[in-house]
Amino acid sequence: MSRLSPGARWPAVVLAVALALGCSVEPRELGAGEDPLAPAEILAVAERVAGWQLAHPRHGDLEWTNAVFYSGLVAAYRVTGDDRYLAVPIEVGERHEWRIGPRTRHADDHALAQTYLELFGLKRDSRMLRSFREVADRMIAEPAAWPKEHQVVDYWWSDALFMSPPALAMLARATDDERYLELMDRLWRESYDLLYDRSGGLFHRDLRFREPQARFWSRGNAWVLAGLARLLEALPEDWPTRSFYETVFRDLSGRVVDLQAGDGLWRSDLASADSSRRGESSGSALFCYALAWGVNNEFLSAEAFRPAVTASWVALYRNVDAAGRLGWVQKPGAKPARASSRDWEVYGSGAFLLAAEQVLDLQAQ
Repeated sequence: MSRLSPGARWPAVVLAVALALGCSVEPRELGAGEDPLAPAEILAVAERVAGWQLAHPRHGDLEWTNAVFYSGLVAAYRVTGDDRYLAVPIEVGERHEWRIGPRTRHADDHALAQTYLELFGLKRDSRMLRSFREVADRMIAEPAAWPKEHQVVDYWWSDALFMSPPALAMLARATDDERYLELMDRLWRESYDLLYDRSGGLFHRDLRFREPQARFWSRGNAWVLAGLARLLEALPEDWPTRSFYETVFRDLSGRVVDLQAGDGLWRSDLASADSSRRGESSGSALFCYALAWGVNNEFLSAEAFRPAVTASWVALYRNVDAAGRLGWVQKPGAKPARASSRDWEVYGSGAFLLAAEQVLDLQAQ
């Protein structure tokens, strides 16, 4: 099976200049008979991405970047049954005594709790939820105080809607304590009222990017949509505000599909397909995950949304090189920016693994 590396058809000098300028090159070509949608190939590429990322660590154990990857490893475990994928997050938890990040009200430091709570569902070890439960209790008991003008609510940036609300919903399910859902409802709605642009049908990243020229960031909106999928999965069916989240999920899904480029990927700047020569992988993987989850769970019409999922997965698959590195991942930031075939991040791999699980489920239907 042919596995061409990114840029293999480019002269070396041209490739070097393109990379130096931050430009992207073409994704690898598919080999004869290579089917990105075959279940065996979905599993194979997921294992390759997980393996490459495990061999190339980056960032601190408790940072949100790795937390997203750990969630992807749990997804890899669910589709393979291979305990190796649980070993790393369990080792991290044991090493840090199942603590999350140090900031009580900062959603980035809540992201790791999602993995701990998923592991709690498998292992039923109460140590896994103790730290986040203490944090959530402090959030309920203590008023918020933000030091910057644009930090006017707890979830003041769109990424937060992936990092924290699903963890609170999982905690409520694990403890049977509705106070955590009540907290989540209040914080989510504050963020929605602050960041949702009704005329555009998208979320601003934070208050700094609303005026005078609004730019809608792919990954910022992808965090919201993927976070909604994870939230709805944990939220009780009879929770009074569930219909609100379902409506936002469906509306945002429809808007996102309208903005998908012809190559199956989303551009870093959703409002401009010309903002990058190539689509961006991390936002696209999160969109792929959320849309596939929506179809799998009958929130979205298969007829209307499955083609978008299929196109995005095939394009993402082609962004993985022979070794398992997912390229075209925008680095950590707060607004649209270019990426190249050499750009990778642990959260990109995590998002890819989350998407792989859902695409595999979709192909089984």
